[in-house]
Amino acid sequence: MRSVVYLTSAEDLSLFSRVGIQEVILAVKEFSRRGTLTMSEALKLHSQAQELGIKTLFEWDALMEEPRMRSLVIGIAQQFVFNEIRVRDAGAILWSREHLHCPIQLLLEAGHHNQMSIEAWKLRLGERLSRLIVSPELPLTKLSEWRKNLALPIEILGLGPLLLFHSPRSLLAPLGQAHEDEIIATGASEESPHKGFPLRENVHGTLMFHPKDLGLLERWDDMIRAGIDYVRIDHRHEEPSSIERVVTFISHPTAMMAQRLRESWSREWMRGYFDVNKSDVLFSKLRNQHLEKKPSFKAQVLESKREGWLAVKVTGELLKCGEELVVKNPQGEERPIKIGWLKDENFAQVEELPKDAIGFIPWVAGAPSKSVLTH
Repeated sequence: MRSVVYLTSAEDLSLFSRVGIQEVILAVKEFSRRGTLTMSEALKLHSQAQELGIKTLFEWDALMEEPRMRSLVIGIAQQFVFNEIRVRDAGAILWSREHLHCPIQLLLEAGHHNQMSIEAWKLRLGERLSRLIVSPELPLTKLSEWRKNLALPIEILGLGPLLLFHSPRSLLAPLGQAHEDEIIATGASEESPHKGFPLRENVHGTLMFHPKDLGLLERWDDMIRAGIDYVRIDHRHEEPSSIERVVTFISHPTAMMAQRLRESWSREWMRGYFDVNKSDVLFSKLRNQHLEKKPSFKAQVLESKREGWLAVKVTGELLKCGEELVVKNPQGEERPIKIGWLKDENFAQVEELPKDAIGFIPWVAGAPSKSVLTH
């Protein structure tokens, strides 16, 4: 398993070369959401990396409207010398396929949570597709399964900021100056105690990150056993000196060295969904059990008129006049009700209503829409 890091200055190249890093990511401002390099700087770093035998990966993860994209790609095909390109947007992917000749790495961290979507990209890109950078929401068991089934190298984020939200809109502009290239702030929720969300705004929009960084380096051996090919370390929000600690870990990727790196990191680490993704565990709790259809339910309240009637739909076999039932509302509160009279949808008096019929019964307090009648 290999490490992938971002290259932001020529001074880091010698460190990377010393520990055997074989490829680096170049993030250019115009093409990368968190890029800091100009195209000329990226080209210079590429040449220096090539001299040391290090591959360069050009990152294009920004989302663009067509006019802006067209203006940026004019001439880029002629000066594109990087070894591979990492692309997120579907239009950028297809443009790269048609106008570049290098291998293509797919940035699938947002979406693509099923193999069928990735298989579709395999068909479109063929042998040009060299790597999948997959979502941090996938647990280790799923990563291992995908690696076997897709037969393509997989990369995950091993350490770095965890993006929660991206909007192409300028949401922080009122907080900054008009001439600023980037606005940095911290966000907090008004509806919950959650706070400390790092916020950034630049030409590509507004980004919000988790207060903690995703940190999986202590599980290095587990990732190797799962078949993961590449682990990305994103140190760009740390102090420049942090690169030396990152390089030290890469040279000796043990749990002890990961712990030392964790202790020196400016943010806390978390494992996210690495062990298990339980993001859907609340779905069953969100279902109101009091409203779930059961065989004992006789009818469901559709509407009510205070001191007048309850409009109901019969869900059982029959609803009969004179029955003594219980009405249960969505909050689970129960009240007795006697069907003193029963009327059909035309408000005509009847003795019984068949299944799926709509009718009216005497009103009772505490029986809003969605309440049910049961024995």
